[in-house]
Amino acid sequence: MNAKNRTYTRVGLIIVPLILGTWIYLRGRKYPVLFETWFYQSKETSSLPGSGWIPDYLWCVSLWSCFVWVWKGWNNIPVLWKWLLWLLIMLTELLQWTGIIQGTGDWIDLLMYQLAFFTVYILHKSELI
Repeated sequence: MNAKNRTYTRVGLIIVPLILGTWIYLRGRKYPVLFETWFYQSKETSSLPGSGWIPDYLWCVSLWSCFVWVWKGWNNIPVLWKWLLWLLIMLTELLQWTGIIQGTGDWIDLLMYQLAFFTVYILHKSELI
């Protein structure tokens, strides 16, 4: 893959998962999120299957892809940054689970974060990004 196409692919793996994850998150909520109550008097929402964890996966793919893009490749990302980002992502979910920070801690979210990490890693190692 030439450098120009590689850049487009990397940027696409940042933007598309962000937009798709946001759309799924907003469409799949059982209850409106706070900002929706500011703009709509009533809004019907539905519970789409996977709407609780698919956005987390997509957002995490986007975040890891952003790191790959900024450092121009997986191997160029400093190991310390990889560990810090991984720990930050895992800790936020664990802190939600323990009630220290607001949110719903979920083991499936932890699984999705690991899957996102390996997705970006495998895509890079297979030279697709």
